Amino acid sequence: MEKPDFDLLLEKYRKGECTPQELDFIGSWYLQYQKDAEPLSQAELETEVARMTENIALKIAPPTNQTPLFRRLRLPLGIAASILVIFSIGYLLLPARRKEPEIARQQQAISPGRQAASLTLANGKKIFLSDQQAGQVVQEAGLSISKTSNGELVYEVMGSKDQAHGFHTLTTSNGETYRVRLPDGSTVWLNAASSLKYPVSFKNSSTRIVQLSGEAYFEIYKDRRHAFIVRSRGQEVEVLGTHFNINAYHDETGIKTTLLEGSVRLKSERGASRMLKPGQQAELTDGKIKILPADTRSVTAWKDGYFRFRNESLKSVMRKISRWYNVEVVFEKGLPEDTYSGAVARHDNLSQILEIMEGSNNIHFSIKGRRIIVSK
Repeated sequence: MEKPDFDLLLEKYRKGECTPQELDFIGSWYLQYQKDAEPLSQAELETEVARMTENIALKIAPPTNQTPLFRRLRLPLGIAASILVIFSIGYLLLPARRKEPEIARQQQAISPGRQAASLTLANGKKIFLSDQQAGQVVQEAGLSISKTSNGELVYEVMGSKDQAHGFHTLTTSNGETYRVRLPDGSTVWLNAASSLKYPVSFKNSSTRIVQLSGEAYFEIYKDRRHAFIVRSRGQEVEVLGTHFNINAYHDETGIKTTLLEGSVRLKSERGASRMLKPGQQAELTDGKIKILPADTRSVTAWKDGYFRFRNESLKSVMRKISRWYNVEVVFEKGLPEDTYSGAVARHDNLSQILEIMEGSNNIHFSIKGRRIIVSK
């Protein structure tokens, strides 16, 4: 998009006429100053705006009446006022006007998660991938497994009389994520506290079946003769070649399957069956399937390195945070029933993210070791 006229953009926003690109620009421009940037001159501001129109690095959901997550800004008062109106904030964003969040005074840094996982081979041997250098990790009859320089695990099944067989399991703990390219060429991103069990070769099989616990994003290699099936808690998803995300954590109330591209058929263990179209999400609860429109960017934000919330409860937000930062969360009684919208990077220290939430909402956090206590 071209360099925007902020007055015009604000007026369009008030009328609800912003395009998705314009909403993305607003959110991205705002988040660029998420780390207490120093004041910019008008010339510097115009340069930054021009640069960001060419390279939008982070996108957030259109604002709602729900409680937003925001960084503190040090911007010219006029610009700050415009952002204030656009995002419906009930107080000034300038640090001088804000109470210092309690979490900022505690100075306890809990680092974010990392790219790590363990691989359990068919013979029971466990390999911790973060300890492995780039290059070949496993060499077996008919099978080679290597780790790329960017941390992806890659399978290569070699044609031979002694074909590879058995199952492997890729597992992430809290605070870990990993990516694997399966023997058929499909790619899977595994979120924290998740596991994926799969055969070391799909050759000579009529279907490609894997077992998921937790959450994963799938980009399936197209093979119309061999359906790809993902089995998870209480459901089975069948695809031929598509992009989709499954959230099947045991501490969530239902299983959410979100389709980004292609088509999938979802079956519950109780016999219910539905087809999904791109942009739809299926939620399976107590054997019943409900189809809803999906905010696909929020669903897959974890894969791209950030949290993106849209109208989520405090407990839902903190479940995601606890998995990534490997912390326990304790809620005191009487907390507000607000919902949250916004985006923050997953590479920030935990205290930075809690400061955002505490600084813009009527809640407080305290850190004791790896325990986070949430109070009024």
